[in-house]
Amino acid sequence: MKIIFLGGARSRSLHVNRRLQVALLAVLCLLPLAAGLGLGSALASLTGAPGPEARIDDLRDQLAAERERLAAGEAAARQRLQAITLKLAELQSRALRLDALGERMAEVAGMDPEEFGFARPPAQGGPEQLPQQPPALEFDELFAELDARLEAREQQLRLLSELTRDRRLARESTLTGYPVAKGWISSRYGYRVDPFNGRRAWHGGVDFAGRAGSSVVAVAAGVVTVAGRDGAYGNSVQVDHGDGLVTRYSHNRKNLVAVGELVKKGQPIATMGSTGRASGPHVHFEVTRDGRSLDPAPYIQRAAR
Repeated sequence: MKIIFLGGARSRSLHVNRRLQVALLAVLCLLPLAAGLGLGSALASLTGAPGPEARIDDLRDQLAAERERLAAGEAAARQRLQAITLKLAELQSRALRLDALGERMAEVAGMDPEEFGFARPPAQGGPEQLPQQPPALEFDELFAELDARLEAREQQLRLLSELTRDRRLARESTLTGYPVAKGWISSRYGYRVDPFNGRRAWHGGVDFAGRAGSSVVAVAAGVVTVAGRDGAYGNSVQVDHGDGLVTRYSHNRKNLVAVGELVKKGQPIATMGSTGRASGPHVHFEVTRDGRSLDPAPYIQRAAR
């Protein structure tokens, strides 16, 4: 390649080989790029726009902020998980206590363990509903479901407690058993030979003979309406059991209760003696309903239901 320089009357020529041609072409191509970069930098400095280094710094700052947010999210997730673990442990402990207490109460009450089923999940049912997309079960919904199940168990327990109380009250208020801790029947209800005059006479109760000073007990819960000396009955105690039923315990050596006192079934209310018209230490036991004499034998023999 030959380059001719014209100047005045004389001209000069320059021979350029191929390598020099490539170098010159490259310089000519890079000149516009360099000019553009220089112009861009000049404009950036004039307009205040961020350059490449500033943009890199911004990206680094954004990355650091994202990392901080991620770390904060992980810490919150760990706290949430710890709270969930503690809540589940509390619910499990609560459920175990309820189940153990319920089974114990059912056993003490003599109920069928299958009736309440504390050892099994609560019985549930209904038609199956198949959603198109299974919903995600959130932790709050899970806890709400567990709380509902525990509430059902607590309701079972309350019902069992009420039934147990009702049965206990029924047993307490039911006349049954002997009115003495130890003793034997020495005279039954009805006509008999009077032990003092030998004549036929009516006997409106059942006599229980035993050791003087032994315990006389209430055959059912009630309120003491009489506690004192009562003519030929000697020291006597009367207990009102409600529904018109009244029991009398007579010939006591000593009365252990006072009028108006609430007594429980099996509670000692007197000691056996021979006060009043009595041939020896015994308890004269009577049962009346609305003031009418009843044979105590059925009450003595029957078991509380």
